[in-house]
Amino acid sequence: MNITVLGLWHLGSVTAAGMAQHHRITGLDFDESAVTGLQAGRAPLHEPGLDALLAAGLASGQLSFSTDAQTAATADVVWVCYDTPVDADDRSDLDGVQARLARVLPTLRPDTVVLLSSQLPVGTCARLALEHPALHFACSPENLRLGKALEAFEKPARIIVGAPAAARATLEKMLTPIGAPLVWMRPESAEMVKHALNSFLALSVAYINEIATLSETVGADASGS
Repeated sequence: MNITVLGLWHLGSVTAAGMAQHHRITGLDFDESAVTGLQAGRAPLHEPGLDALLAAGLASGQLSFSTDAQTAATADVVWVCYDTPVDADDRSDLDGVQARLARVLPTLRPDTVVLLSSQLPVGTCARLALEHPALHFACSPENLRLGKALEAFEKPARIIVGAPAAARATLEKMLTPIGAPLVWMRPESAEMVKHALNSFLALSVAYINEIATLSETVGADASGS
């Protein structure tokens, strides 16, 4: 399969390098400095093992990088992997991700599958499907951890995929080599999974902080000692 990975910071560079073990991958980003580094086998940030995996993909010919939106024109799947940036108040900059995606969508062939792993609002797939009815939009929420991203990508417990029926065979062919169970659902449900996970993690941190504060008040130790 020919897969274009759009957005090449942490999520995108890990995804491109990992998938190049199974398919022909073109990493696409409009940041020339990032692409230049990746073409030389250098990831845009430190992630253990990533430079070596990038170098292996480049050497095999399965992995390449570009700043030209037209390289997506032959893709079976465009996997959108921009790390959605946030401002000082932790508000997501959705416009930046959507503007870059908008540069690519007009180049795609009918029936191309566009898989969103960038964090975007629930309903994004439905909106894009209305705007681009010749394409198929799906969502697979990412769950990488900095420092252990390759292990998380290559050995996930499961892969959540929200996709219309017309996209499922293509996505199954792409994702099956990873070897994890595929959990199918509607795109809106998969989009909601990411928001639910983030909310749960934030709630867990807030909860244990409250427990630690209460423990100090009563002379207990929240670590259990």
